[in-house]
Order: sequence, then structure tokens, then C-alpha cells
Amino acid sequence: MNKSTESYPEINELKEDLASLKKHVSELTAALKKDGYEEADRLGAKAREKLDELKGRGHEGLHHIEDHVRQKPGQSIAIAFAVGFLASLLLRNRG
Repeated sequence: MNKSTESYPEINELKEDLASLKKHVSELTAALKKDGYEEADRLGAKAREKLDELKGRGHEGLHHIEDHVRQKPGQSIAIAFAVGFLASLLLRNRG
């Protein structure tokens, strides 16, 4: 030991505290990184579930529309014409 550390034992304590702090920060960083990956995986799985649910609802809606068109083709043509006409009016006013 040199004279400066012998004279000030607090310096050795500070060095030990800094080493301990560095170790704890490193462990905390590793834990946060692991938790982040786990949270990202969890959110990704939840998003995939929601996407599958929305796909299913979309297919159900499409089948419902197809059934409606088959049951009432005249009404479906009239609705399609009206929607197309309104869309053309809206788009014409924008240009």
C-alpha cells in the first residue's frame, strides 16, 4: 500500500463501493435486457393473436357479404352503384 491510501482509508472504501456499484449496474443492465426481450416476445405473440383474430373476422365478414349478394343480387348491385357514384362525386370535387 502506498502512503496516500494508508492515510485515507475512505479511499479504499470508495474503491470497493465503486467496484460493487459497477458490478450491480452490469447485473441490472443484463436483467433489463433479458426482460426487454421477454416483453418483446410477449407483445409479438399478442400481436399475432390479434392479427389472426382480425383475419378471421375479415373472412367472416366477406362470407356474410357474399351470402347477402347471393340472396339479394338486385339490392347488392344498387348499393354498389350508389357507393361508386358517391365515390366518383367525392373524387371529382377533390381534383
